[in-house]
Amino acid sequence: MADSQFWQEKHDDYAARDWSKKPSIFVEEIVEYFPAGSRILELGCGQGQDGLWLAGARGFHVIATDFEESALDISRQRKLEQDVQNIVFESLNLDELFVYDDEKFDVVYSHLALHYFDTETTKQVFNEIYRVLKPGGIVAFLVNSVNDPEYNSGTKLEDDYSETEGTKKRYFSAESVKKFAEKFDVIICDEKGETYKDIDKGVHHLVRFVGKKPA
Repeated sequence: MADSQFWQEKHDDYAARDWSKKPSIFVEEIVEYFPAGSRILELGCGQGQDGLWLAGARGFHVIATDFEESALDISRQRKLEQDVQNIVFESLNLDELFVYDDEKFDVVYSHLALHYFDTETTKQVFNEIYRVLKPGGIVAFLVNSVNDPEYNSGTKLEDDYSETEGTKKRYFSAESVKKFAEKFDVIICDEKGETYKDIDKGVHHLVRFVGKKPA
């Protein structure tokens, strides 16, 4: 990923945006697939808006993680302001093995956090998601698309993986997502994802995936 200074500046900017304080388009689209009472692991929670909504408005039990402390600070402050009880925010680097036990979670959820890694690390991330999910558990994530306007704009590091201004990003198609997530039964896999942040830029084709770990 880019360095901490890059992300701190991003989060300082995002904190002032209205969309950073409400649940994402994606989470509202796919929450129906989360079993009632689920224990959820969120990967790359940013400023916490999705996790807080899942815990506060929907009653799930959430562990929301990010590697950037400035984002976690904002998330924890919002938790206090909103008086949400059933969520904790924890530090986690996705390029390392997860600290959680096998088959601990009913759902693993991620919004635009799984597309920063080389091929081998991306495979490791998906293996870890599979490991910590209970049999029959749900994985749901949104990632960058090969149809994004910035695709191929930087220095190529691997196929569909490049670096632009110090930030490394992977771009997925629906088919490449299926390969990384091949252990899961597919419920949704398409290129119809949107975000409040990018919708005005004409980005309407982020890759959405919802899958189920075989029971």
